[in-house]
Amino acid sequence: ATETTLRQLEAVSPYPTWRSAVQIQLFGKAFDLIFRVMKLLAFVGVYSSVASSTTAFGTGQNRLGTFSSFSLASTAEVKSLDERISPNDKGISKEIDFSKYGAGVEVNRFMYSTPAEYEDSIFGCDKYTQMWRDWNIDGNYDASDYTMDIGTVANNFISKGGEALDYWSRHNARSGYFLVNAALGTVLSEVNERLRSNNVPEDRFANRLANADVISRMLAEVALTYEQDYERIKEGKYKLPYDMYTRNRQQNPLYFGQQTSRFVSEAIGTLTRRNRGSDEDKRTWLSADSSTDLYPDYYKTAFHYQTDGWMSQESANVYETSTETLFLGRQDAMQRTALVPLVQLSNEIKNVGRPLKILEVACGTGRFLSFARDNLPLDTEFTAIDLSPFYLNKARENDKNWMSIRKRDEITDKKTLPAKFVQAKAEDLPFDEEEFDAVVCMYLYHEIPREIRAKVSAEMSRVTKTGGCVILTDSYQLGDRPVMNNAMKVFEKMNEPFYCDYIEDYLPLHFEGLEPWMKTFCSSTKTLAFKK
Repeated sequence: ATETTLRQLEAVSPYPTWRSAVQIQLFGKAFDLIFRVMKLLAFVGVYSSVASSTTAFGTGQNRLGTFSSFSLASTAEVKSLDERISPNDKGISKEIDFSKYGAGVEVNRFMYSTPAEYEDSIFGCDKYTQMWRDWNIDGNYDASDYTMDIGTVANNFISKGGEALDYWSRHNARSGYFLVNAALGTVLSEVNERLRSNNVPEDRFANRLANADVISRMLAEVALTYEQDYERIKEGKYKLPYDMYTRNRQQNPLYFGQQTSRFVSEAIGTLTRRNRGSDEDKRTWLSADSSTDLYPDYYKTAFHYQTDGWMSQESANVYETSTETLFLGRQDAMQRTALVPLVQLSNEIKNVGRPLKILEVACGTGRFLSFARDNLPLDTEFTAIDLSPFYLNKARENDKNWMSIRKRDEITDKKTLPAKFVQAKAEDLPFDEEEFDAVVCMYLYHEIPREIRAKVSAEMSRVTKTGGCVILTDSYQLGDRPVMNNAMKVFEKMNEPFYCDYIEDYLPLHFEGLEPWMKTFCSSTKTLAFKK
């Protein structure tokens, strides 16, 4: 009815009157969105506080259980899922096209339905790989189911108390901050969109966010991710995140105020370009016909519709805040899946009589690098490469920040050196053969063409020492969480031109000569580790 009235106003009234009406409508929508979020959070909070004394909570515990006792899907559930997935997603009627992976790959004519099925047959998979596959496998969850899962996780943390409760409280505050960012960015981008044009597309991000089921599902994934992360910490897989137990800039209100300001500004531009989706919106200042060999053609696009893609300091400064807002604070925990094989390798070869040498390929802002440095021996020699000078600059800043925290809070005889940062292409690494004990690559493969993935894989293998490992962390793929098979394709709309090919790619086939070692999983991220 409001939309009809606005169209009538547009027809009979001058533009300022129509714009004023739009502003009124948008502020109404803004308050409605914020009210929905507040109501959901209030419900979750109340539910968590009374959960231990309600019979409904007991039902939730039996259905969700703990990670260690998560039940496998029943045959009926799998059948129901198959009925909802398109034949192309299941891939049941076609063999792997091994011609895409090079002549050196041994052709195995066994038919796999998805990349995940193939990986699960050759890697040692942790318990979370199956847990996330089974979660909501029939796709019938609604907001109340997700809220019950949140309550279950909250009760588990509360019952443990002490460090566990401290972790839960701090990380909930963290997610609350990013949830506020998401609401602000979405509402203000919507306001900007309405004021800029009267032809606003229906398929826009604000429509997706203003939905109780969507928000509650995201918050449930956050809760389950935090439970998984803390369980790994207690198992000794890796340490508590260093910025949780040290004095650092993330505890400074001025710092996160600055980041919120940066994020809102970036979100308005990003979502406007995403909603518009023109060819011009996908370009960066680095022209496609540039004669330099340093930046390949696939790199010259504004990935995610962010400001100039990877080629601006503006996007580098806000990138961590943007990704954490997108995932409501669980991005760090998802990245830490790569620490599981990295720390285990370090423990296996720690008596080699020399510092370990670690390479991170496509390091971005260096956020994961700081976690790796915090978990490995302090004399470990780290090298990081990236193609963007702006992101390398941000990574150097993060490395300096981590070193300042460590020097202030620890006394050690070991000399901690700054990481080395090198501008280079991942498919042409400027290092000798067998130079590094481990090579880590974070979230690169979904942003490069398949033939480049093969070259990057070969290069990472080449520079890894015999007895070392290659660790690949990236987005989930078809079959990892079957209920998301169709939904994950939507990510391509955020100007991810290679994403749909990525989710169909059988990644281990690119790593010829390496031995599949372990697969770890968390929410929408997986890690594949190979031994050499």
